[in-house]
Amino acid sequence: LLVYIIFNKFLPTVGKVVKAENKDGAKTNTMSFLLAAGLMLTTSVIFYFLMNDVALGAAVGLFVGFVAMMLQISTKEERPRVSSLILVFFVVIFFWMSFHQNGLTMTFFARDYTVKEVAPFTYLFFSLYPLLSFIGAVAGIVLLFNKAKTLKLAGVAMTLVFGALVWFFMSGFESSNPIAPEVFQSFNPLFIVALTFPVMGVFTWLRSKNMEPSTPRKIGIGMVIAAVGFVVILVGSIGLVSPHELQFIENGVTKYNPVPDSSRVVPYWLISSYLVLTIAELFLSPMGLSFVSKVAPPRFQGLMQGGWLLATAVGNKFLFVGSDFWGKLDLWQLWAIFVVCCLLSAVFIFSIMKRLETVTK
Repeated sequence: LLVYIIFNKFLPTVGKVVKAENKDGAKTNTMSFLLAAGLMLTTSVIFYFLMNDVALGAAVGLFVGFVAMMLQISTKEERPRVSSLILVFFVVIFFWMSFHQNGLTMTFFARDYTVKEVAPFTYLFFSLYPLLSFIGAVAGIVLLFNKAKTLKLAGVAMTLVFGALVWFFMSGFESSNPIAPEVFQSFNPLFIVALTFPVMGVFTWLRSKNMEPSTPRKIGIGMVIAAVGFVVILVGSIGLVSPHELQFIENGVTKYNPVPDSSRVVPYWLISSYLVLTIAELFLSPMGLSFVSKVAPPRFQGLMQGGWLLATAVGNKFLFVGSDFWGKLDLWQLWAIFVVCCLLSAVFIFSIMKRLETVTK
């Protein structure tokens, strides 16, 4: 808030006032609100009785009400932009439903199907200070290829210092080191920090060659990459015993027998899947927010940003799809659901690409 107060005078739209309505616009009247509220309540009740979940019904109901309201209060000139954004919001729901399985079924996979102990080198990635030292050493190696003499010298120093720290930490590790399943979730923020600049650098390079894809195309490509991320873990799950073969009932409670250590997979399947999904997130999340800012009519900027966040919330409420099928399907079939969701979303985005690129101009 303090930053906004200080710097808001530099905003390009400062001093401009946009009328909420014009003579050709759709009127924001009582009937519009009543219709949107009615659809919201009806949808909430339907989902509550179907799923017996108040929060899910409320989330979907709010989204339906939001869509109905925006389509009614937008003018004839604004409606193509608003409807295009709403179509993107539908895709966003399926992306976050799939992506945030990293906190649910992918963590189940880490707990039940990934080895419990790892060798010293692999343990580097599960311990903070050794990992930071490893990243520093890699950064030093990268600087060695820079043409500037100063940066080369800095690269030599970083490689030697951080390389020595990596050796020091690894020498203190046991031959077999325990890892916790929840630690896998830290790879996503780590990859976000590590990959943001390289991915943005690739876009900058493509722009210099006049080859950069449009924002809608980046979103579609992100959905394809997300599908590849689930293909990685799908391949790693082939041949593993399914959760439904391990479950048993004890005192009316469903429980699961542990997977034998000999049948567990190396952690690199999950790490690789996290890596690919993070790249997909970088293609979709910041690009999507940029797309909303670029396309939304000026008077709906805040509302449409809220629509993006509302779609994210709805996607998060649909996470139960993964946990519901966890004990009913083979593992590869479970991951295939999200592969199909991401691919269908990509196909949908590319099928309306011309429309999306038109409203972007």
